[in-house]
Amino acid sequence: MALHMTDLIDDGDGDPIVFLHGAGVDNAMWAPQQAHFRSTHRVIIPNLPGHGGVPAVDSVEQMAKDVRGRLGALGLRRYALVGLSLGGMVALEMAGRWGDEVSHLAMIETVPTVTGSMAARWGIKACLLPLLCVPPRWMARLPGRHLGAETSEAATYLKETLPRLSAAQNHALLSLATDYDGRRHLGALAMPCAVMVGEKNVRIHARAAALADAIPGCRHVVLPGAGHIANLDAPEAINAALHELLSVRSDHV
Repeated sequence: MALHMTDLIDDGDGDPIVFLHGAGVDNAMWAPQQAHFRSTHRVIIPNLPGHGGVPAVDSVEQMAKDVRGRLGALGLRRYALVGLSLGGMVALEMAGRWGDEVSHLAMIETVPTVTGSMAARWGIKACLLPLLCVPPRWMARLPGRHLGAETSEAATYLKETLPRLSAAQNHALLSLATDYDGRRHLGALAMPCAVMVGEKNVRIHARAAALADAIPGCRHVVLPGAGHIANLDAPEAINAALHELLSVRSDHV
């Protein structure tokens, strides 16, 4: 089966695997994983709310509810879940609330909360206000490494995709990510899990390690040569790590 729509990719046959993209981009970012897994899995890649033609919502929790609703409309009741950055937060929320539906969980370049301090959270949100005046198309002029890309492939994708977002949309997405705190879910996750981090994005290494430590039996994977856009920087390493995760039997229901 192969269904391709602007806001939903549904491709291949087999056990379902759902990929969730990061803030400000779209489901096309998972093209290397779609091409790799479509021969063995049913690959589902939705656009998150606030991206493409999907209406925006006000929180990560609402994003999770929206994605789950669309998966349910496809008849999916059990699936592996992979998320990058903001998509990893949404994946964490889904796994925490509806864990019986998630067979395996992978969070890439993800933290469960931007900060645990309410005062720091408000400080960060104040710092985000100037972004209301900075169109993402200006950001796309920066060198790829400044955007989190370590390879030309990742940089080209970002520079083509970011300008589609308005300054208001970008600000809203970063604000709702700043508001999210998924730490309450970590100790109860029972499915096989992996936390993956790009070798080059050292600023989140400690928090990624702490995230993995907080989840029972979770694997911690460092992806050589990758930055924040890890699935495009190191697609072979991501695919191999996902195969290893998916090979672990998931007994929880």
